[in-house]
Amino acid sequence: MIQNRLLKNFLKNAEIKELYQSYLEKPTARKKELIEKLFKIHGRKIQLLSYFSQTLIFESQKFDKKIRQNSKLNQLILDKNVDGGSKLLDLIPDEQNLHDFEFSTPVESCKLEIIFEDKQLYEIVSRLSAKQKEILYLLFVKDWTEGELALALGVSIQAINKIKNQALRKIKKEYELAKQNIKDKN
Repeated sequence: MIQNRLLKNFLKNAEIKELYQSYLEKPTARKKELIEKLFKIHGRKIQLLSYFSQTLIFESQKFDKKIRQNSKLNQLILDKNVDGGSKLLDLIPDEQNLHDFEFSTPVESCKLEIIFEDKQLYEIVSRLSAKQKEILYLLFVKDWTEGELALALGVSIQAINKIKNQALRKIKKEYELAKQNIKDKN
């Protein structure tokens, strides 16, 4: 039984195995030279494969290191504040067609307060910024999606979501505060 892995792999080829068996049965110098020559070729192939494998590993590690260094040096920080206190992420528009949606005028969003019968809610909503009123009006009255609104305004969905959440938190906070004041008076 052959223990050497290199020799086992060499003898996997049926023609070489047949030649080797023939040599063992009737050894000749010609067969021996042929087997030795084929074994040297097989050894060279193994060496080349090993070399290429090590080269690929080395080059891939080198490439990975270069990419990591480059990404460290050239970080894109989307949470960084830019002009006016807004974040860079808020300024990135989504990549869809803008002409699919009709955009309302700011005058239309002023109607937002009118839909409230509750006097306290009316007063709270009337104190929101024009942008907040407009976004809430289009989202909840006109039933636009955040994506459609982001496209129409040319900002990211995250920016729309942020403004919406700020407005809703403000409304909730002021409404609860107003309810508490009424409760305290009684």
